[in-house]
Amino acid sequence: MKKINHQLIGSSYYFPTWEIDYLFLGTFNPSGGEKVNYYYGRSRNQFWNLISEIFCDDVFTQSNFTNFIGKLKKYRIGCVDIISAVYAPENLISGIIGNGYSDSKIINNSVQREYNTQQIIELLNNNTSVQVFSTWGKGSKLKNWSNEIDKINVVRNITNLASPSLVARVPEGVIKYDYMLKDWRSKINYNCP
Repeated sequence: MKKINHQLIGSSYYFPTWEIDYLFLGTFNPSGGEKVNYYYGRSRNQFWNLISEIFCDDVFTQSNFTNFIGKLKKYRIGCVDIISAVYAPENLISGIIGNGYSDSKIINNSVQREYNTQQIIELLNNNTSVQVFSTWGKGSKLKNWSNEIDKINVVRNITNLASPSLVARVPEGVIKYDYMLKDWRSKINYNCP
């Protein structure tokens, strides 16, 4: 089994250090995969486009990283992935660090996971008014995964958002981005000034 750490472990923003009102939980961003500056930085993800529309600010771009972090602090937004590391057999590594980053490659019985659950609970206890959102869609039915999610749900209810991934499934006949945006707007409580 080979250990693959989260690629942002050790960075000063692996967990938000600023006060947050909105916490977005993802799954895993592997080291060795597509390099990103911050969460949801992969090219096939609509997260920051959706956030820009929800918060009525089109400057959520990671190209100017100092400005980007400033926007997170201004709107009190934080992101964290549930998984901090995985242990996987050599034959599964390429599916984890590339080839679409499917959650089914990391949330299964072939891969062992280390979770950020306790640190997320501490973050929620330090930010008592935070709304918590998941971006993994319907999520996994795997018992181990569900147990970790349930621990967080005891502290603060997690609201599931439609996945921002361009490879996520949506009902037939709808425009994917429009479907995501409608779902997010109905669940994220923010009124533009």
